[in-house]
Amino acid sequence: MIRLFVFSWLFFISIAGSVIGQEEDEPEMALLPQGEGREEVFYLCSACHSIKTVVQQRLSRDMWDKTLDYMVSDQGMPELETEERAQILNYLSTHVSIE
Repeated sequence: MIRLFVFSWLFFISIAGSVIGQEEDEPEMALLPQGEGREEVFYLCSACHSIKTVVQQRLSRDMWDKTLDYMVSDQGMPELETEERAQILNYLSTHVSIE
């Protein structure tokens, strides 16, 4: 039982440490709420923008979708694979949206 407790505690510390370490390495990462797609959004968007710019937009899902299209067609953002685009759009429309 003690072994299970110690293993569980060490696992928790390693996970928490990796998240905290990311935010120390990338302070703007802390501006994005936790969620699936957070890292993808961070690295994709911060290549050209401050994450503050992304977070303050608060767009609807439809407008985030159009914004991704615009970034690819007019701003030189690389085209995303279908699954990655869906993950990023889901993250933005869930965590950085007016809805």
